[in-house]
Amino acid sequence: MQIQAAPVTTPSKDEAPADEVRSGYGVMPGSEFPPAIYFSVAGAFAWMLGAAWLAFGTNVGTDLDLTMVTVLAFVFLGIPTVMHHTAATRYPSVPTPMAAFLSSQVDTATGWMPARQAWLEVMLIPAALALAATLIGGVYVLGL
Repeated sequence: MQIQAAPVTTPSKDEAPADEVRSGYGVMPGSEFPPAIYFSVAGAFAWMLGAAWLAFGTNVGTDLDLTMVTVLAFVFLGIPTVMHHTAATRYPSVPTPMAAFLSSQVDTATGWMPARQAWLEVMLIPAALALAATLIGGVYVLGL
């Protein structure tokens, strides 16, 4: 009895099935969003830190606390920045124009959503923290 194996063929890129699951291998990390979204997140965190320093920076007892929070914020925002610059030497990056991004759809774990909604969801927590820092600082400064 002789067993023959079925011939193995690998499809080319043009013949790949449409429902094939693709990984992000070989793609620039962070290229799913335009740079403006990442800058808006960093800007919201800078706004939050600025509001905290303006409101609570005059008190001697909070200087060390605010300094530690600022250092941690630089580290937390700096690590992805360094990773991006390191990956930029290995992977080609073609930035998505903002107009093209805003008129597109974004694939998430829960399904497709409009890009505007994805940007709103990304900005929800940083903007809420910045607004909260501003309001709490304003209440502290005004002595309410």
